[in-house]
Amino acid sequence: MDVLTDLLQRSRARGAAFSHSTARGAWGVQFPAGAKLAIHGLLGGEAFAWTDDAGRSRHVLSGDIILVRGPVEQFMAHAPGAEVIPFVGQPSSGPPGGARRMVFGTESGNPTTFFCGAYTFEGELCAGLLAGLPDLTVVRSRAGSSLRAALDLFAGELLGDAPGQQALLDSLLDVILVQALREQLATDVQAAPAWFRAMDDPAVGAALRAVHAAPARAWTVADLAAEVSLSRATFARRFTALLGVAPLSYVADWRMALAREQLRDGASGLAAVARSLGYASEFSFAAAFKRHHGTSPGRWRTAATPL
Repeated sequence: MDVLTDLLQRSRARGAAFSHSTARGAWGVQFPAGAKLAIHGLLGGEAFAWTDDAGRSRHVLSGDIILVRGPVEQFMAHAPGAEVIPFVGQPSSGPPGGARRMVFGTESGNPTTFFCGAYTFEGELCAGLLAGLPDLTVVRSRAGSSLRAALDLFAGELLGDAPGQQALLDSLLDVILVQALREQLATDVQAAPAWFRAMDDPAVGAALRAVHAAPARAWTVADLAAEVSLSRATFARRFTALLGVAPLSYVADWRMALAREQLRDGASGLAAVARSLGYASEFSFAAAFKRHHGTSPGRWRTAATPL
């Protein structure tokens, strides 16, 4: 269990491919600001994309993936600062249960084609997943890369109208998201979250995978060091240098993050939450939670539950 997979699964990332657009001539689109993560892919042509400042727009080309960490308004157009129209409410066509097909601009000329999707995440674990992304990121898919192959497959499916199209597009969008995140985080390693940088270290990465695979295990520094065949002292120094926290602090922080997610869901009682995270009793879990958060799990759940 690597950390990226764990965060994606536990954040319950849900995406949908909701449009395939063709634009010609002078055109510009303003996308809504609601999604925590929006994804746009240039399938042909070129465009400019920006969020709050058109002066910092990015020139995007065929094969580029745009990731927008929201919620922010986002824009795409034939030129920086071009006049835009709202994306929401524009006429669309397409087969029932398939991607919406939209047209922007009125002039003739070479088309720019792009798809758009949006992701929702439940809870707060997505913060660690998206922490390494700026508001707007352009990921350039290399020829022959797995990202480019997935993008080509996605583009081909968008042009069809076979049964089950939307389900297949949603699945392919998930593939594109994982590959784009992986490429972006690896490209800008210094801006990536500490857990991502640490995954490149053979020992610390293996320890992180062990913790995420079995968060309920009663880990000790000696246990983790033995997992990666290092002495306790060497392992603890390396882990702390890469993550910025001691090994058992990381374990406790991760358990508390998982506890908050379960408490927020409201489906499990405190005893069940305690058991799932390896605590001997509801009382030992409550004591650990209060030390970490300054309040009891019951009160935290009440405050975090929407009315």
